[in-house]
Formats: sequence, C-alpha cells, structure tokens
Amino acid sequence: ALLDEMLPPKEWLYHQRYSPARMRDTWVGYPVQANLWRLPRDEVMGIVKDLAQKEARPPPPKPRNFKEWLHAGFGEALTQSFMAPYNSKVWAHPPHEMNSIWVGERVATIRFEDILSNVIQRKDAPAWGPNAQFRYPMNGTGHIWEKVFSDLPKENTRLNARVAAVRTKKGAKALELADGTKVPFDGLLSTMPLPLLLRSLPDEPRLAPMADGDNGAADHSRFKHQTCNVFGVGIEGDQIPEALNGVHWVYFPEDEYIFYRVTVLSNFSPQMVAKPFQQWSLLIEVSESKHHPVPRSRAKLRALVKEGLVKSGMLPEGAKVVAMWDKRLEYGYPVPYVERNMHVHEADRALRSLGIWSRGRFGSWKYEVGNQDHSCFLGIDAVDSMLFGGSAAGREATFNVPNKVNVQYRKYDFDFDPAALARDAGRQHTFGKPPRRLQRLPQWDWVAHRCKEHDVWTDAVRKVMVALPRPTKWLIHSYEGCGAAEIKRPMPEMLREGLNHLDRIPFDSALPQIAAWLRHIAAHYAKLPPVVVFVPPNVPAASPLLAADGLSGALVAAKDFGAWGRHPTDMPRSMRDDFCAKLWPLVQQGRRSHRPCPERVVGMGPTATAAYYASAQTVRAVPLAVWQALLAAVSDKSTGAATATMLSYSMHIFFGEKAMLKPGLVHSHQS
Repeated sequence: ALLDEMLPPKEWLYHQRYSPARMRDTWVGYPVQANLWRLPRDEVMGIVKDLAQKEARPPPPKPRNFKEWLHAGFGEALTQSFMAPYNSKVWAHPPHEMNSIWVGERVATIRFEDILSNVIQRKDAPAWGPNAQFRYPMNGTGHIWEKVFSDLPKENTRLNARVAAVRTKKGAKALELADGTKVPFDGLLSTMPLPLLLRSLPDEPRLAPMADGDNGAADHSRFKHQTCNVFGVGIEGDQIPEALNGVHWVYFPEDEYIFYRVTVLSNFSPQMVAKPFQQWSLLIEVSESKHHPVPRSRAKLRALVKEGLVKSGMLPEGAKVVAMWDKRLEYGYPVPYVERNMHVHEADRALRSLGIWSRGRFGSWKYEVGNQDHSCFLGIDAVDSMLFGGSAAGREATFNVPNKVNVQYRKYDFDFDPAALARDAGRQHTFGKPPRRLQRLPQWDWVAHRCKEHDVWTDAVRKVMVALPRPTKWLIHSYEGCGAAEIKRPMPEMLREGLNHLDRIPFDSALPQIAAWLRHIAAHYAKLPPVVVFVPPNVPAASPLLAADGLSGALVAAKDFGAWGRHPTDMPRSMRDDFCAKLWPLVQQGRRSHRPCPERVVGMGPTATAAYYASAQTVRAVPLAVWQALLAAVSDKSTGAATATMLSYSMHIFFGEKAMLKPGLVHSHQS
C-alpha cells in the first residue's frame, strides 16, 4: 500500500528475474543447486554420487552452524563446488561462524529426485524465490524513499544533525546533538548501527561493554558485519553483450573474480543511465572483512574490478566506459553469526527498558529482515509497540519472528482507528491530527494466450491503463505456447516488457487457447483483482477493447461481465448431446442450478476472436473445483479440443450470463 501511494502504476516496471551464476567458464541458471547439469560432466557426476549417498544415510543431527546446515542439505560435493565458496565470498565470513536460522526462503533447498531429473533431461529448473517476479521503480529504489521523505511534516524533519550522545536519565531523556542542541523524547527509534548506539549512552555505562569484541572491522565490536565496496560502470552504446540479454544480475562464486555479484542495472529501467537506450550500466559488489581483505588502494581495486568484468564477458574489450564510480560502505551486510541472537536480544532488552528501539538493517542486525521493505516494517512495528503495545500481527513480529513474517502477506488496515487502538491497549493517547490513510488502488489483470504473436498489443494495454482517470495497477499474464517465455530478450525488448507489466508464463503449445484462461483462474482464484480481461491471441490492434475508453466505458454499462467479438452465434446442434453430458453438469454445479440442459446455446464460438472481461466476484461465484474440472476437461489429449470448442460457445454461462443476446453485452472489434 505504501509503494502504491508513493509512485503511480505507470512509474513501475515488472520483471521476471533472470540471475545466473558465472562459473567454470559457463552460465548456470539460478539456483545453481537446481541447475547442476550445466557444470562440467565429472563435477556433476561427483555431486550426484555424493547426494545419492547422502540420501541413503540417516538424517544428520540438527546443525549447529551454517556450514553444518549446508552439508546436511546439499552434501559435501555440492557445498564445496558452489554453496560454501559463494557464501564465503558474499558474507566475507566462513560458514562455520554463521548460524542457519536466517536462511528461511533465502537459500533454495533441494530434492534429489528433481536434481537427478534435471541432470538426465538437461533441463533448467523454474524460477524460484521471493523475487522470482518483482517490480522496480522507473527512477530507481531511492525515488521511493525520496517521496516518503517529501511527504513527512517538514517541521518534524532535520538533516545533517550528528548525534553526540543519547541522554536517558528519567525526566531528561534527550538526543544531544553535536551543535549542543537537545531534542527531548519519550520513545526513541534509532537506525544507527547497534554498536554505535550502545556506545552513545553516557548515562548507562553498563551498555557500552555489550558492544565490545573483535570483529576485525573499524568499529571493533562483537557484532560481525561485511563491508561492501560498490562500483558503478556506465558504458556508451545500446549493444550489450549477448550473454547479458534478459539478465538482471550474475553471481560469481570463484576466487578469480574479486566481485561476488554484478547487476546489469540498465536492464531494470531505461532511467538508470543518463541517455536511455543509448547507454548501459553495471553495478558491482566486492565484499571485505578480516577474512576477506581487499587492496586498500581504490585505484588498484578499480583495476581489478574492470579486469574481472572483461575476463568474465560482462564488459567487452574496447567498450567505451563513460563513467566509473565507487563507494566503500563500512556497514554492508549484517552477518548472522552464531551468537547473534544472544547478543542482539540482550542489547534490545536493555535499550527498550530505556524507551529506545534499535531497528533497521543495522539497528536490528538481522539480515533476514534487512531489506528495504523489512526495514520499513521494523519501524512500523516499533511505533505500534510504543503506542499500542503491538499490532494484529503480534508484538514486533518483523523483529521477533522473521521467518514467520517472511512467509506471510502483511495486510494494511485501510480503516484503522487510532483512538480505538489506544483504548484497546489501555493507553490514554490523544491524536492532534486525523490519520493519513493510504489509498487502495484498483487492479486489472489481462490474461492472454500467445504463440509468437507480436507484443505491440501490450503497448496498447499500457496506454489504456495509463489513460484511466483513476490510477489503476495492472499486470499482463501472457501464457506462451511456443517457448517464447524461455527466450531471453535484448535490452530494449526487456525494458518494453517491464514498462508494459508483461509476465510471460510457459504454456503447453498442444493445449487450446481457452486452457490458458482456465489455468489462470485456477491458479489465482483466491487473489484475482477486481477486473480480469481475457484476451485471444489475434485480437485486432484497432479493436475498441484496446482504445483509451473502450473497456472503461463498457465497465460503466456492465461492471461484472462483457465481451468483444463478432456477433454471437448458435452452437451446432451436433454438439448438444456432448455439451449436455460434459459441460452442463458443471454449469449446474457452478451456478447452483437445477435447470435442464437448454435446447439452444448462443455464444461467441471459436471463430469470433472473443475477448471477455469479468469481475473477480463473478469468477468466484463459481467454485474453484468447477474451474479446475473445466481445465482438466480441455486439457484431455483425446477430447480436449472438442470440449474447448463447446466451451467457446458457453463461456458466458460460467460467467453468469444465460445468453449473449442482451443489448450492450457484446461489443464489436470494429470501431
């Protein structure tokens, strides 16, 4: 809800992540552990043999650290080939110093049967993980927080004010700034790195020793972290290397490359370079710690980065580099070391007893809830805890139960009443201003079945959606029947898909078009948006459906269902017996009707180039089991095509319309 409030739908690009690893002089799909067949044959055979032996052994005891967790889950051979080298490189700490409670959905686990099947079939695994599909702001992620900051009350914001001390004496709690100013507080939310905060409390000398330790870093604390050296490279031209088409980022587990990840940032948005579509850019990350030292000379480090980019094929020799930038971030990743929770929660208890909440990426020191969205929620939860003792999700769920919140969708309460929350918590708060409520944006889904058709129609969909009077989110789900979903796109096409919110989904080319629509309903039944538009492969580019006011105008006249196509026609009499035997029982079940099978069915038919829209309420009026049964029926190899033809005449019945003869219900593709 917050992201929707800050940036309108037209300022987002939607991507299907592609993030291979570069190792053994080849490209291995993500996650590597599910795409082993791309590694050298002898290495693959060694890993498969080791995994087979692991499967035959009794389960090992509960792991005491991340290294033991890797061996227990992936075996020794796969751990040595990829898991340990990459994790040691990104964290800049050995796996035996790390715990495994952070893993959650961050590291893909494996099933031996799946790995063996992929090796035998030489087949890549499907996309996996929390960011398999993601959206990205047109002007970069920083734009989100700039918008958030610009919406804060100006009288309550202050920049470039360094905190010299945090005073905690009862009745005199205050931030003491470097210029001598004091800012009093009752409750304090701090995002500064936890060891720095513990050493900023002169009235509580017992807390500073909680930071003491020898992590080998500049802060000389017991809180272990990785330092990240970030490099940006801008390149002239629009011809990126073929291998980087469709690529978002690349993992580098091998020591011959100093970096652990390279992001093709210009593939995220055209605005990530100064001259869109005329330049491209890379973002490079190099980790650093006492376990993983790097050259102190920035010039030497830059040279090693550039050398690795050329060697790996990320940067063509002779490419015109127009800009190179770098920055050293002392605090890069909070390392989930073995004793972390003991140290963090000891400090948290002491700080909260003083009315101080240390939250955020390095305030909480919990990597598993250290992303931007997590950090935002850590702040929300902390304020809820200060004011109301918690929220519906519990007391600071993001901080206290990270693995639980990472598999949940936290709904925003659009109708919250702060006074009621205070009363329920037994607090006597008064609120001087009415709460600001985030807006609830509507969403439309466009569902299509395609096979090598040109994507120009998605440009038209974007124009339709952007022209709506009210900002409306949208997604185009394109079920690709000819392998197009597996093909990487050149940068301009990739960005076009992102701008048009196009999601390509692999689909069996042997199945009829209507199976794609049914599959979408069955897969997304519980979370369908208010409006779903079902588009045929060959919808005319000039159809009023793709005009600025075509669909929105139809929705005004009939909000729950409508169609585009040629004039409705009768289903052939020769199909009636099969229709009555196969589909009418599903109509009766779906519409909860006991009516007998009709003598006449009038619908769009297979040659009408029919497109439909239906409200989520209309779709869900039919039980999920009925949609699943329809999908199974049209997917049958021997009878599916005939069933799909009958359904083309009767789809409207499942959407709640007895006949397609009602005025204003059917619109022509001809303007």
